[in-house]
Amino acid sequence: MLLAAAAFVAIGSAPALAAGTIYDTLKSDPQFSTLVKVIDANGVKYQYTASTPRTVFAPTNEAFDKIKGGYDDMTNPSNPSDKQNVQALLLYQIVPGRITAESVGAGKTINTFQKDPVTISPGANGLHYGGDFGADQAGSAIEASNGIIVPVSSLPTPVFSQSEDTTSGIAPSSGQQTAPAAGTLQAPGQ
Repeated sequence: MLLAAAAFVAIGSAPALAAGTIYDTLKSDPQFSTLVKVIDANGVKYQYTASTPRTVFAPTNEAFDKIKGGYDDMTNPSNPSDKQNVQALLLYQIVPGRITAESVGAGKTINTFQKDPVTISPGANGLHYGGDFGADQAGSAIEASNGIIVPVSSLPTPVFSQSEDTTSGIAPSSGQQTAPAAGTLQAPGQ
C-alpha cells in the first residue's frame, strides 16, 4: 500500500505524458492553437519535432491575446525580416534538455536555441522563464516524446543590451537593457 502511494506521488509530480513529439502535442492541445499557427507560418516546425531532448516554454492562446496590437504579423509575416524576427522569438522559447522545477533548483541560466542566455527560476505557479520580459508557468508541464512543454502566461521576449534605443532616438545609459520594439527583434548576428 505504501509503495502504491509513493508511486502515485511520484507520478503526480511528473509532467503529464503525451505520446507524440512536442509539435504533435501542441497541435492536439487547443490552448496552443495560436502558437502552432505561428510555428507553421514561420517554418520552424523542425525545432519541435527533432529527437534531441528540449523544453519549450510555450505561450498559450491567452498569452498571445495579451499582445498589444495583436499577433497577425506573427501568423502572416509580410517580409523576410519579420519572419526572421519571429523565428528568433520562437527559438528564444526553447532550451536544450528536459527542464523541470527539480532540475532548476534555486535558478539556472542556460543558452536558448536562439543562442542567448535565459534564467529559469522558481515562480509562484511553477517556473519563471526570463527576466522582466519573461513569463510564468500557466499550467502543468506536458511530457512529449522529445521533451517537455511548459505552458506560459505571456510571450517571453529576450532583452538585448543596446547602445541606442532606435524607437525613441534616446541612447540608454551605459549597460541598460531594453526590450525590442515591436518589429525590431533581431537575433544576434543578424
